[in-house]
Amino acid sequence: MYLSKEQENTIIWSALSEPGDALAYLIFLFRGAEAVSDIRTGRAKKLWSKVLEDSAPEYLAGLPAMLERVSLRLPKVHVGILVERAVRWNARPVFPEDHKSLWGKFADLELHQPYLLWAAGEVSVLDQSVVSVVGTREASAKGLQNARKLVKQIGFPVVSGGAKGIDAAAHQAALDLGLPTVAFMAGGIDRAYPQENWELFHKMVRSSGALVSELVPFTAPSRFRFLQRNRLIAAAGNSTFVVEAGYRSGSKNTATHARACGREVFAIPGSFSDTSAQGCNAMIKEGLAKPWMLNARVQVEESMDAKRVLDAYRDGARTPSEISAESGIRITDIQRLLSELNSLGDFIPAVTKL
Repeated sequence: MYLSKEQENTIIWSALSEPGDALAYLIFLFRGAEAVSDIRTGRAKKLWSKVLEDSAPEYLAGLPAMLERVSLRLPKVHVGILVERAVRWNARPVFPEDHKSLWGKFADLELHQPYLLWAAGEVSVLDQSVVSVVGTREASAKGLQNARKLVKQIGFPVVSGGAKGIDAAAHQAALDLGLPTVAFMAGGIDRAYPQENWELFHKMVRSSGALVSELVPFTAPSRFRFLQRNRLIAAAGNSTFVVEAGYRSGSKNTATHARACGREVFAIPGSFSDTSAQGCNAMIKEGLAKPWMLNARVQVEESMDAKRVLDAYRDGARTPSEISAESGIRITDIQRLLSELNSLGDFIPAVTKL
């Protein structure tokens, strides 16, 4: 697999950083892949201090700890070994320039967006309109049934976390309906968790879906990384649905990330005497989520690119080249986005050919 020097350094930088680390992303934003050279040449402390003093002095206090961490990790990072490990798991590194629509969604995470993804399967499904479906691992029989009903009702590709319970039920429901589904991992792509769902993961990859992680191979899943992983589930989806959750639930963490990204969040309410519904009820009461009734009309938010195409059409653009010029979207992506808009109910007649 050919990688440019910049891509190799991006992989190295992601291995040196923890998910969602705003300070690390700031350094990368200003120094780019050269940040790796800064460490190797001993210039990091001076250069990064100057960058932060000029642009983000509030982050200066965290610099010593970051310098220590990256210096300790750098000698152990070998790009060739990481890529070889990924290939053994039928995975590959995916960079922002390869999937601009997806990174357009991740841009809503601002300083907490990923540098790249490691993907097994068709990560391109995330360039489309997809929904995030999450919930408790300790799901009730009713919760599992509701997850299946929800996925069938929505009819869109599903993004979740691959966990047992609601996540697994949502993934399986998508597969049963012939919809692609994607699971974000909290560890390396070779450390897919939980092991009991490995057969499910294989089915997802074989059915035009994907298994993805922002973490380099060999990275162990941990509690902190599970929480940070949730932000990617939230950002990747056009809307987030919480099916069932206890009062203290990681699903609320995902919902909070989704709201911060400007996504709509829905939760299925339940009886107030039902402990498995307490989390959803609390999110609705607090205004974090809107109630979603399983017989409601499906309303999934358009992707940002789809909105740009629709605005161009409403402004009078009709041919693919006119829509592309007005929206700034590549001509090759116009037809896909028109299909997406029509599937969401924004009917647009077939555009005039070039």
